[in-house]
Amino acid sequence: MVHIILTGATGLAGSAILQHALSSPSVSKVSILSRRPVIAATGNPKANVIIQKDFTSYPPDLLNQLSGASACIWAQGISSVGMKEDEYTTITKTYPVAAAEAFKDLPVDGKFKFVYLSGNGADQNGQSKQMFGRVKGAAEKELLGIAATRPAFSVYNLRPGGIEPSKNWTADRKQTFVEKYWSVIAAPLRPFIPGLLITADKLAEVAVSLAVGDGEKVAGAGVNQDGFTMENSAIRRLAGL
Repeated sequence: MVHIILTGATGLAGSAILQHALSSPSVSKVSILSRRPVIAATGNPKANVIIQKDFTSYPPDLLNQLSGASACIWAQGISSVGMKEDEYTTITKTYPVAAAEAFKDLPVDGKFKFVYLSGNGADQNGQSKQMFGRVKGAAEKELLGIAATRPAFSVYNLRPGGIEPSKNWTADRKQTFVEKYWSVIAAPLRPFIPGLLITADKLAEVAVSLAVGDGEKVAGAGVNQDGFTMENSAIRRLAGL
């Protein structure tokens, strides 16, 4: 069984990933890096919440608490709306890259898998006119660059489109306006743009599956040539949709 590190566990996608990981027989432990307590993890013997105030620093005592982990699902994130680019870059790129640098040499049997929740429109070439696309793309590229230097470290970039909240709201907070908006319009839109949507629970299934997998390339439609960057269509296919 696999020990997974998880960030963003109180958010829309992260809370669904947490629930799926805790219920999966393939997962033995979930170490949750969070700025605050995670209500959904309370009392679960598989869950270990580690209060992390600085997501750029991973001192030896923290890495000791993560001993035995062989995967990380980076679901921490924030909307780019109203954000300055430097602030958004810190959260979206600096934090996950710092974690990958810290985790790349953790001793594992096989490969360490770093699953990064990016988003539809991410542009690794930096040509996107949208700040979101440029910053997410830069994060993807830098993470893949780290993996290129470490044969035992794999990075998967997931690019979900519109994420539909699960039927049972699992996040440790109230829904945002955007999340409520998607909850209302997802059903009537689904017949027309099914390929652009993914439910949080199906996204969670794929993220956990990659985290407990072999760390090798993924093939098929919707997967970029690098074999590790997946568009929403590929995520849906891997989820059996």
